[in-house]
Amino acid sequence: MEIVIPKFLEKYLEPQPVPPGMTSREIVRRAIEFDGPPRIPYSFLAPFGSDFFEAIIVRFLLSGAKALPPREKGAVYYDEWGVGQKVTGRSWDHALDHPLVDLNRLADYRFPDLADPERFAPYKPYVHLAEGKGKYVIAPDPVMMFERMRSLLGFEALMMAPYLQPRELEVLLDRLADLIVAIIEQWGRLGGVNGFMTWDDWGLQTGLQMKIETFRQFYKPRYARLVKAAHDCGLHYIWHNCGQIMDLIPDMIEIGVDVIQLDQPRLMDSRKLAENFGARICFWNTVDIQWSAGPDLTDQDLWNEAADMVRIFNRSDGGFMARHYPQPRDINLSEERCRVLAEAFLQNGCSLSS
Repeated sequence: MEIVIPKFLEKYLEPQPVPPGMTSREIVRRAIEFDGPPRIPYSFLAPFGSDFFEAIIVRFLLSGAKALPPREKGAVYYDEWGVGQKVTGRSWDHALDHPLVDLNRLADYRFPDLADPERFAPYKPYVHLAEGKGKYVIAPDPVMMFERMRSLLGFEALMMAPYLQPRELEVLLDRLADLIVAIIEQWGRLGGVNGFMTWDDWGLQTGLQMKIETFRQFYKPRYARLVKAAHDCGLHYIWHNCGQIMDLIPDMIEIGVDVIQLDQPRLMDSRKLAENFGARICFWNTVDIQWSAGPDLTDQDLWNEAADMVRIFNRSDGGFMARHYPQPRDINLSEERCRVLAEAFLQNGCSLSS
């Protein structure tokens, strides 16, 4: 199958500096599994490059303009889940019409067939190209269980469901988990994929969105299924999470999550995170996105923060990876600041010579 490789993708696919006989994929594996990587793996915006290939980028390459929802700010459209979305002008839109606000509608609700093998076939040449370049390939979760629940029910109904409709809530969660397991298995069959990543935000700025006991009763068993499915397919399970989630991390570790990807490590105190969990799960962190866009920060402040993060999280056997926030425009993070942060990481453990 002939594929289109635009210029930005060529840059993204460029191999990164590695020791002789090693690949980026092996360096990432060693960091995740605490197996002594020769340097810290990284994912930086151009022009610095990445040890990773996040296959979510292929979705945008494959979607022609006609297949995309309207992007005029304020426009409303319905996605394939039947959720009414309002265009925000950012990288994500705002759900305003929720088809399962009453879970009694579940019996008549039709789920999109996101595990259809035909949806995965177009990814194969890109994934295998990245595999050939030595990249660690990450498959995206197109469902995102908790995020999907919020869009299907709406926030208020979602918070009330454990008390008003617990049985229906469990049925919906099981159906979503079944779908995600089937998706993971399709990624496994594709070949060349190394990790499965979800973007499920459980935190507010002060704590979790619900009691940890509620998470453990309704959600934890389903997430455990997903992690097991990934491991059964030979994939690491990578979980992005925003907000104050300190109380959730022990449960993530217990069910076998391999990597926690944080955009707000300062919110929970990086030292506490490293002291409590640094030997038990791999951290893949950006410099805190709420802090790093502050108007009064200097380049030296940014540099020091990146260097401190490396000192706090990185161990001789691994457990830390560095990352740029992939939507800097959404947080008003300038290209100049992105460059400062990348250079700071590169000179503090991400390059072979640092």
